[in-house]
Amino acid sequence: MRIKSTSLRNILVRTPNWVGDAVMAEPAVRRLRAVLRDAHLAILARPGVASLYEGEGLADEIIATDVRGAVDFMKESRQIRERRFDMAVLLQNAFGAALLSRASGIRRIAGYPTDRRRLLLNPVIPFGPDYKTSHQVFYYLRIALVLESLLGCREDGNAPADETELPTDAITPRLSATAEASERAVRLLAGHGIRTGRPDDAPLLVLNPGATNSRAKQWLPERFAEVADRLATETRFQTVIVGAPGDCDVARTVAGQMRTPAAVLAGKTDLSALKGILAQASLLISNDTGAAHVGAALGIPTVVVFGPTEQFATHPYSDKAIVVRRQVECSPCMLRDCPIDHRCMTSVQVEDVCRGVERLLGSNTMPAVISSAVPR
Repeated sequence: MRIKSTSLRNILVRTPNWVGDAVMAEPAVRRLRAVLRDAHLAILARPGVASLYEGEGLADEIIATDVRGAVDFMKESRQIRERRFDMAVLLQNAFGAALLSRASGIRRIAGYPTDRRRLLLNPVIPFGPDYKTSHQVFYYLRIALVLESLLGCREDGNAPADETELPTDAITPRLSATAEASERAVRLLAGHGIRTGRPDDAPLLVLNPGATNSRAKQWLPERFAEVADRLATETRFQTVIVGAPGDCDVARTVAGQMRTPAAVLAGKTDLSALKGILAQASLLISNDTGAAHVGAALGIPTVVVFGPTEQFATHPYSDKAIVVRRQVECSPCMLRDCPIDHRCMTSVQVEDVCRGVERLLGSNTMPAVISSAVPR
């Protein structure tokens, strides 16, 4: 099936709901923006995700959506219908995304046939041959490439390349902090005694010890604290602890167990402000959460502790990121709470994370730790 690109003047792109997935979908959105450069492109995203795309030049319009029931659904569909979109591109897998698009009068709805929504789609995007074993950036990017083929709008006139054969730059998620967000971050950090940006300022370490949607993904708070103390003592790092509102308790626990000072900003930043803070950082140490993906996409050296989840598919896709994990027989289980002894996380030692830091930043960063490769 071919689609006339001239018939698509107004495009709606529905992004994934979770921050990490939204970051991994960024190369797909970027590709769509390039392919449909003459069309009006709007991003539809949850309020907690919408600000991720602000200032990125990926869309002409960013629409926040928060449908919580039938009344919200009807109101949202009416508002979208008024915009008269020619096509909806669904990077989100849910049935509701397709139903909302159809209820909004959008005739062409492109997406994968997930969640029993095949009959609502036109065109249906076929899965790639390795979609269950490849990284999520390829999963999302394939949607843009298939549409590129259907539209016949490649500049070079050739068929789209396989998503796994694209240049690294086209696959790697990229984000930037706006000047306003960076300035806000500097002021916020200064209010907590953290100075950044001047040549004599100590480097900034950001810890993200929470995982709002999964206690099983949380590394031990006392080990976060010990790593931060080592970096502060041996290499002068200043420490900031970030997180969502639900991470405030674990953030305070980490700070309380540290011997060196730490500024606790968990629950005090929206996503735009978080981008600004991470842009000031020299290092991010995080659990497997959205913040890890944001930091890596900003080009910040990022160490991520993995346990119960599939690191091969969802690790931050960046040469600035490294995964620290220990292979145990029950991982990945994908459970939010561990029913046994949390061995996938308790087996990850402080030295493992320090070696990850060393590998990213160089052997002089952690002089007291023996250099060793960390499995990815």
